[in-house]
Amino acid sequence: MFADKRNYMQGYLRVRLLGYAPERFLNLCANHGIFIWNLLYREDHYEFCISVRGFRQLRPIVRKTKTRIVILERHGLPFALYRYRKRKLFFGGIAACMAALYTMSLFIWNIDVSGNLHRTDSAIIKFLEENHVYHGIRKSKLDCVALEELLRSEYGDIIWASVKIQGTRLLIDLQENLASNTARETVTGKEPSDLVAAKDAEIYSIYTRQGMPLVKKGAVVKQGDLLVEGRIPIYNDSGELVNYRNCYADADVLGITSYAYQDIFPLAYEDKVFTGEEKNSYELRLFQKRFRLPFGENAFALSDTFTTELPVRLGESFYLPLVLVKEVSKEYRMEEKIYTKKEAEALAESKWKEFCEKLEQKGVQIIENNVMIVADGKICMASGEVKVIEPVGIRQDSAVTELPADTKKEGQETNESDGNDN
Repeated sequence: MFADKRNYMQGYLRVRLLGYAPERFLNLCANHGIFIWNLLYREDHYEFCISVRGFRQLRPIVRKTKTRIVILERHGLPFALYRYRKRKLFFGGIAACMAALYTMSLFIWNIDVSGNLHRTDSAIIKFLEENHVYHGIRKSKLDCVALEELLRSEYGDIIWASVKIQGTRLLIDLQENLASNTARETVTGKEPSDLVAAKDAEIYSIYTRQGMPLVKKGAVVKQGDLLVEGRIPIYNDSGELVNYRNCYADADVLGITSYAYQDIFPLAYEDKVFTGEEKNSYELRLFQKRFRLPFGENAFALSDTFTTELPVRLGESFYLPLVLVKEVSKEYRMEEKIYTKKEAEALAESKWKEFCEKLEQKGVQIIENNVMIVADGKICMASGEVKVIEPVGIRQDSAVTELPADTKKEGQETNESDGNDN
């Protein structure tokens, strides 16, 4: 492939070799290092390709072998430039196109976000636009390190962010903390606070990193009960309380809680039935402007529209500020239908599983399922309760606490007297 490109840039010829000693001609070419390719024998002559530079070296070999060379075809950039040498607008257009491509390569035309689960791409791109990072921004104005820190500081559940520029694309790769826990925060530089119960629960486990735990495994707590106190008692050598050290309570508190679940829907419903009729419409998006093409308008009373965006790009990473948008409208009509008992139970089961998946995405572990599904008469009902293990600690500001001055003084005097006795 590289040799083909090199030959095209330098120019090459397709020639015909005539004479009585063609084999001697070919041997002499090989001895003088003249490269020929695509050699073919045609009845009484040979045809092959040779570079322009190699062709200029053939004169002494032709004389010695008494052969004759006939040029059949000319290929390559030098011949193309010579052929169109009088077409100034053509070369001007090429120069303008190259200048436009170079200018567009200085900007970002595509922002790609990956690794995000809890937030949509559009939400993150909107946040970036609010912070002056948008489609069409000049690449020299972007600070990838600062943008990584901005994403981590704005979204507390993003534990890792990578931002890099590739061609005219801004690639943002995120990693979220899936095991979210409202009590897990950075301790350094925080104000004194406590952890209290977010809801009624039975304590499943508690792991305290900082603060004074006030509950143990198996304890039953109510909403608002204090779980971990944001102060640590300080005792003297005699075991007497002399003061408190206020701190930022930090602990993992898991509790056994329950969620009530109920879903009721009628067996009679309306369903979409597609007729098979479709209409396509197109629009162009250049920079931030949209241009609707004047054909293929949607004239259906009821239809679903499916949109496909086809960005114009050169290679994998050189995106241009031009997008072709195709909209496919599919006509449908509404029909009255009734679920069978089996269909209704299957639908209720799928909704129940979707509810459980949403709980698990929040770091909730399901340990007991007491949901019943009944399809009878005109309705289908799924109801019951599910027991789970989940984080139950939420933060609450605590007041700075100190013992009265006289109490601390008594404790200090006790220490001094003990020291004198010794």
